[in-house]
Order: sequence, then C-alpha cells, then structure tokens
Amino acid sequence: MKHCYFPIAVLLPILGFSQVKSNNYEIEEGLKYSSQIRSGGNYIETMKILRPKANQSPTELAKINPNLPVLLKDFTKLIETAEVSSRYKELYDRKMYLLKSGSYPTNHNFCDCETVLRLKHPDTGRIALWVQGDMDVVTDGSDPGRSPKIGDYDLARTSDWFLPETSYSWARESTVPANPFLEYYPGAIKELQAFRETVVEKQKGDAGVVWREILSTVDSQIYRLKSRGMGSGTRGGLEARRYLEATKDPFVVLPAPWVNKSAPWSPHMGDYAAVIYKDKIYPAILGDAGPKDKVGEASLKIARGINPEANGRNRAVSDVTVSYIFFPQTASPRGEPDYALWRTKVAALLDDIGGISSADKLHTW
Repeated sequence: MKHCYFPIAVLLPILGFSQVKSNNYEIEEGLKYSSQIRSGGNYIETMKILRPKANQSPTELAKINPNLPVLLKDFTKLIETAEVSSRYKELYDRKMYLLKSGSYPTNHNFCDCETVLRLKHPDTGRIALWVQGDMDVVTDGSDPGRSPKIGDYDLARTSDWFLPETSYSWARESTVPANPFLEYYPGAIKELQAFRETVVEKQKGDAGVVWREILSTVDSQIYRLKSRGMGSGTRGGLEARRYLEATKDPFVVLPAPWVNKSAPWSPHMGDYAAVIYKDKIYPAILGDAGPKDKVGEASLKIARGINPEANGRNRAVSDVTVSYIFFPQTASPRGEPDYALWRTKVAALLDDIGGISSADKLHTW
C-alpha cells in the first residue's frame, strides 16, 4: 500500500469538483480492485471539511470591517451581549447535507456567512438579527405601475435566475397596466415551439450532435418559461399583485426557512433592515425569501450603490464584509415603496440600538 499526496488542483477537476480548493488530497493505492470499489459504494471514503464557527467577537468583527465600531456607537456593547442564533447552525447543517449528497459548492458559496447574532440592546430592549456575509445580486421583481414595458426589465434579465415576483407585494389597482410578463411568457413559448418544429425537421436529415443539442436547448427553455411564468399561481399573482423591482428598490433577502416564523428574532417580510458596507449604511427592507442554504443577497439597487459593476452576472461583494441588521416585527403596511419613509424608520431603529456616529452615514435613496 502506498499513500500519495497531490495538490487538489490536480485531483478535483478529475473528480468533478473543479470549484473546490484544498491543500492536499490523500490517495491510497493498491487496496482494492475497481470491481470491489464499485460494489462497495463510493471511491471517496473520507474528506476533511472545515465547518466554520460563528464569529461573536467585537474585535474579530472589527477586523473584517474596521468602520463598525465607529459607525455604531454601541457596537461593542451590542456584540458582547449578543448570542449566536440557531439559524447559523441550521444554515451550515443544510450546507453539510448538500456535501453529503454529493453537491460541492465553491468556497464563496460555502463560506458566505461569518455569523448570525441575536442582538438586544441592554437599555432600550430593541432586538435585531445581525447577519455578517457577502453580497450576491438579486434582480427579481416586476411592477407594471412603474415599469409597464418588457424592455424596462432588460437589466434585471441579465441574470439567468430572474423571476418576475418577489415575496413582498401589494394589490394592483385597476388603473395600473397589466404586467408585461403575462403577455411575454406565452408569446415566447409560442415562438420557441414554432422554432422547435424547424429543428425537428432539420434533425430528420442530420443525425449528428448539432441538431440534437439545439433541440435539447429549445426544450429546456420552453420548460424554463413554463415553470417561471405559466403556472396558475404565478399568473394569478401577476394579474392581481405588484412587486418590488430589484433595479429600483433597496431590499435584501434571507433564506426562506428564516422568514415569517413566530420566534422573537425571526424577521417578517417587509421588516426594516440596515445594510452596512465599509463606512456607509444603506436603509432597506426584507423583500424576498431565497434558497435555504445561502445568505448574503441584496437587490441590484443596493448592489450598484456599493459596486457600480454589479449586475445579474457579477456579484457586488465577494468577501464577508457586509453587515445586515434586521429589525423583527417592524414592517409598515405594504404599498408602493416610499424611500424617504424607509430611511426615517431605519434611522429611528438604529437609534434604538445605540445610534450612529453621523446622520450623513445613512444613505439617502
């Protein structure tokens, strides 16, 4: 038996984990035949995974963003008395489940959360949920009252994952035009189906891979459009509701299992939030619920306020230097976004946790 150690850059692309990085990978040679390994299960028996611990140190968090103790007057007091939320463990339990299922996320997606803390100001009693993470970009949402044409969503649809809905919505008035996606989705499907017939005819005279792959692509796009825009629930929502627009509205996203729960620190849709990056605070609301195994998502409006190069394909912040402070049970009645109101509410809530160093550090949308 011989043990060999190879750089992971050599081995993992062979194994299909090209986005996973490590220092070494242990290979055991000469123990079993291929037939024995196949019959016994997997050819990977063990792998060392570094599961992060939650950061609850004022000193260590200040190293990530040295502006935090300056921006938030009671930063040290808040963090020293904070408790690690059970949401942090739940998040990494889900990530570990994915690993055991054979899904290996990138370093970025696995290490997207530095900590989740339950804050309670010792003087005011105001509670808040602190999430420290990175910032991926959300482009979802549609509102025919403000953007009635399909071309109004060209920037949003640079994302492969665009959806016309957000969890935060309000009733569409009869005077507001119909949502343009009600016409777009069936029209696009009709065009694709007509093109599909052409591809099928081409394939009859050419058994090569080209037309097979084009047909597969057309079928996958028809499925995508049907699943995203043709379901009765989606169409009913598009007919009756208006939604946030990620290109216009400053909102943030949390994993769906974290939202609208009865626990005291559980944020509800529409609750106010403060997003801190470097020496600036951005007022926002919780506007959508996302995948259960990732954190650190903000609308394109916030993302571009931080990084003008952000879009549907480029994230805003790749390291875990973004602080998201959610204020549970603070949502106002839903309606068309009022950015001045949002800023006023967030300013008052920040005062409740000790205040900020200067009013001009709170961004005005």
